[in-house]
Amino acid sequence: MKPVLKFITAVLNIIFSCFKLLPVKNKITFISRQSDSKSEDMIMLEDALRDRLPDIKMVFLCKKLEGGIFRKICYCFHMLRQMYHIATSQVVILDSYCISISVLKQRESLVVIQMWHALGALKKFGLSIVGSGEGRDRTVAEALSMHRNYTWVLTSGDACVPYFAEAFGYKENRVKVMPLPRVDKLTDTRLKSDTLRKIHTRYPEFKGKKLVVYAPTFRKDRDISAETDLLASKLDPSAYAFVLKKHPLMTTSCHVAAVDDEFTTLEMLFAADYVVCDYSAVVFEAAVLCKPVFFYNFDYDEYGEARDFYIDYMAEMPGVISKSADEIAEAIVNERYDIGRVKKFASKYVSCQQGCSRRIAEFVAEIIR
Repeated sequence: MKPVLKFITAVLNIIFSCFKLLPVKNKITFISRQSDSKSEDMIMLEDALRDRLPDIKMVFLCKKLEGGIFRKICYCFHMLRQMYHIATSQVVILDSYCISISVLKQRESLVVIQMWHALGALKKFGLSIVGSGEGRDRTVAEALSMHRNYTWVLTSGDACVPYFAEAFGYKENRVKVMPLPRVDKLTDTRLKSDTLRKIHTRYPEFKGKKLVVYAPTFRKDRDISAETDLLASKLDPSAYAFVLKKHPLMTTSCHVAAVDDEFTTLEMLFAADYVVCDYSAVVFEAAVLCKPVFFYNFDYDEYGEARDFYIDYMAEMPGVISKSADEIAEAIVNERYDIGRVKKFASKYVSCQQGCSRRIAEFVAEIIR
C-alpha cells in the first residue's frame, strides 16, 4: 500500500508543479470534505471577508469523499480542481483533512488555515487517534502526510490549544484561539427569534410541549437506532417532543419520534428546552446557549476504548451522565441540571463568544494585505 501511495503522490506532485507555474491571484480558496455545499462557518466568514476585502475572489470546493468506485474516480478529477486553485491562491482555508494540501509540496508563500469543523475538543481526533480504534491506519496516515502544511490552526479556547496542537502535530504557538464563526449565531437574539418562528411553523405539533433535542456523535461501525428509540420512548409524547439531529455521516434513524433534516443542529438548539448528547462537540454549542445538557453514554466503555477523550469526560461534562435511558429521562422530567455549571464549561472551552467571524476575517485580511 505505502509504495503505491508514494508513487501516486509523486505523479500528483509532477502535475502540481505545472499548476505552480501559473501566477498567484487575489484569491482565497475554501476546501471541505464535510459536505457538498458551503458550511455555516464558510458562509459567515465569506460575508465578513467581503466587507474587508471587496475585490478578493473566493472559491469554494466542497465535496464529500464517499460512495463507490465511480464517486471516488470523480473525486480524483475534483482533486485536479483543488490543485489548480491551491496553486493560484494566496490563502487556503480548510475545515477538514485535505489530501491535496498535505501530500503536495506547496509554495512557501501559501498560507493554509485549518478551521476545523468541530467547536472545541472533546473526543480525540486527527493524529491523536492514528493507528487505534476509529483512527486512520498509521501506514496510510504517514503515506498521506496527514495534516501537514498548515500555517495556522484555529481553536475555540485556551483550554483547547494543547489538544488541537496534538491532533494536528504542531507546536502550540501555531494554534490561534479564534472560535468558529457559528458562535456569532449562538449569541444573535434576532436570529434566534426568527429561527424559533420557522421551527414552530414547520412543526406545529411542538406547541405546548418541551422540546428534547438528541444530537449523538458519529460512530464508524455502529447503528444506534435501537438506543435512540429507547430513549425517545421513555418520555411522555403528550408533554415532550423528541427530535433526533443526526451527524451528517450518520445512518441512524428514529421510529418513535421526529428526525429533522430541514434545520441545522445549531438552529434546532435554539428551540431546545433540553439537549441530550453523548460525546459530540455539540455540547460546546449547547453550553454557549446555556441549555440544560444530559449525556446518554450507553456505550461509554467501548467508545472510550476506541476513541478516548482529551478532557476528563466523567468529571467535566456539565450535566447528568448515564448509560440508562430511564435515568436520562428521569433527569429531564425532574429538571436535574445546573446552568451555572454549564456556563463555566462554556467560558472555559469557548474563550470568545462574540465577533468570531470578524476576528477571523481580520486575521485573513491582514495576511492578504
